[in-house]
Amino acid sequence: MGHFLLLIYSLLAPAIAGLYALFFLLSPRRALMRGLGGELGERLGDGAPDFASRPLWVHAASVGEVRAVSRLAPELAARLGAPLFFTSSTAAGRAEALKTGAEARLAPLDLYPLTAAFVARLRPRLLLLVETEIWPATLYSAANAHVPVFFVNARISPGTARLYRFLGPFTRLAFTGVRGVLAQSQADADRFSALPGLAGKVLVTGNLKHDLLGAAAGGAGQVKGFVSASGWGDAPIFTAGSTHPPEEPAILDAWLKAREKVPGLKLVLVPRHLERLGETEALLKGRGVGFTRWSRAAAGVEDCLLVDAMGLLQAFYSVSAVCFVGGTLDDTGGHNLLEPALFGRPALFGPNYRNAGQAGDALIKEKGGFLVETASQMAGNLVRLLTDPAALSAAQANSSKTLSSLKGATERTVSAILQARAGRTA
Repeated sequence: MGHFLLLIYSLLAPAIAGLYALFFLLSPRRALMRGLGGELGERLGDGAPDFASRPLWVHAASVGEVRAVSRLAPELAARLGAPLFFTSSTAAGRAEALKTGAEARLAPLDLYPLTAAFVARLRPRLLLLVETEIWPATLYSAANAHVPVFFVNARISPGTARLYRFLGPFTRLAFTGVRGVLAQSQADADRFSALPGLAGKVLVTGNLKHDLLGAAAGGAGQVKGFVSASGWGDAPIFTAGSTHPPEEPAILDAWLKAREKVPGLKLVLVPRHLERLGETEALLKGRGVGFTRWSRAAAGVEDCLLVDAMGLLQAFYSVSAVCFVGGTLDDTGGHNLLEPALFGRPALFGPNYRNAGQAGDALIKEKGGFLVETASQMAGNLVRLLTDPAALSAAQANSSKTLSSLKGATERTVSAILQARAGRTA
């Protein structure tokens, strides 16, 4: 039954890939598909590089996942004495992987003849799949070639887990070669452990992204210079980072309401996707809110700053009093809730933080972050923190404490993989 379902999946894979491409071509993010024609060879599995010795193969969906293993992958490759090779589902992810100094290609379509040929040419020593990358044909091809597979920084949603439980024989077949699942949280571990073929192979090692936090904020000098020259003075700054259009009305309403009791409160909006900046501008204009684009700030600054450049989010968090982390008031699932904690800043975030569940739960428990479901709740937390110095100071300390408590996932993950390769359980 499992092989029959794999055959059906393989027959459907080209159609699924075509629909996925069509979705992006018809979406505001259509620019991401410009290079599709030139990518076709790699998508069909051509160009697997030759290595003098068997490589460590890491598959990461895109930029965020590549960055998540940017410390783990080179460290593990060095411990194994193996060349490092990345595949990614996106051109941006491939470009990010190349920055590590490793070889990188686009991943072949998850069609068994393509993945089997790719694995046979590559001859990897290990395959690491990052976060949510469950590709049945790739997994089955690795198992047939006796390549040990590990899921790292692994997470899985309840809906996806239910689907794979329903497809029991197919799931068991796909997971034949999985040696270990190194999960971000206990909730993720419980869901993985309930899947066919994974019992006894799952361990909570934490979120690798937490170990990467601590680097200097990019653009810090620019942002500090802007604050000094803007006329904002010592006014408190509220930065809403990685925001999506569906949640921006609530952010704007909360800021306007909080300003009634915190005069001079400034808002910095840092949208997640610059190609959707027009939607944010339309919202601000529709509400009659004066705003300044970052790229035009030299001409004078309103009380609302719209950041239209990449790489400045952490720098704005560092000069803020309170921060909001986006992707949590819509269906996205949340972005990095701990970035404000790098600078001891309390974070506000919505109820949909499944992509950062461990961090969100810890922030709430330690009172270094606060759950807000409505504009009114967001405004209430802003007013409370910004009018009570003792409350703000405590939240700042708790934010830093939470970040410190969540580090160490990289070493735990490396140790688990090496132990499993030595024949012990993950």
